[in-house]
Amino acid sequence: MHEHECACHTEKIDDYACVVTNSYMLEENIAWLTFKNDKLAPLVRPGNCVMVFPSASFATDPLLGRPFSIADADAGTGEISICYVLRGKGTAMMSKFRAGDEIRVRGLFGVPLPDRAAKVYFAAGGVGIAIFLYYCRMFPDRVGGVYLGVRGKGYEGYAAKIVSLLPGTHLFADDGSFGEGDSMFAVLPKQLAEGEEVWACGPPGFIGAIRSHYASQPGQLYVMLEKRMACGYGGCLGCVVETKTGLKRLCVDQSLFSSDEVPDYEC
Repeated sequence: MHEHECACHTEKIDDYACVVTNSYMLEENIAWLTFKNDKLAPLVRPGNCVMVFPSASFATDPLLGRPFSIADADAGTGEISICYVLRGKGTAMMSKFRAGDEIRVRGLFGVPLPDRAAKVYFAAGGVGIAIFLYYCRMFPDRVGGVYLGVRGKGYEGYAAKIVSLLPGTHLFADDGSFGEGDSMFAVLPKQLAEGEEVWACGPPGFIGAIRSHYASQPGQLYVMLEKRMACGYGGCLGCVVETKTGLKRLCVDQSLFSSDEVPDYEC
């Protein structure tokens, strides 16, 4: 286990009956879902995940829940939000959720993001920013800057949602149709001072590009690795990655790695 990473699992994993308070499309294939459970929301820590079951109640089609990073949580209102991409039957069913629907949610999964005093720059591609949103909102004094890259035209609604949660986010569109340009790498700090870090998450091509950007300081670049989670308990071994110190399960061992911990991770 890396010295910066919290080794503890959060709470007992359980199923919760939740009520949808908001469900809508940000773009043609990106959705935002907010649901409420007064017992679950106060347990959420930045970096946690939940599994949402698309079927009503305890129906078995589809059998498995769909895992998502928690984008936001409010212990006072009991609300939890996720941002997700429509990619198959399960997420298509979820996009039909409406306010007042009762859904089944399992959690909490995932190792919380490390809670340490450091200046962090957040860089993400697409919906990769979701895993960092709650951290940025909880610890704004630790945020050096937030940089988000999207494809471009057609992603204005998604970008506006992120900016509404994190004002001051630097936006970049691949096609240059909006934002500050077509590449964050022109303005993302190149040399990091002592105590500064970059936390990144996004598609493989983006992770490869940011690792190249910080090739001279791999120990100060941290990448959030993601794989499809089947069980979330660490038993199925479906989310295992190879690191310098051995195999790690992303759901229970570690998910945020310094770039030099996972040199052979396929980008």
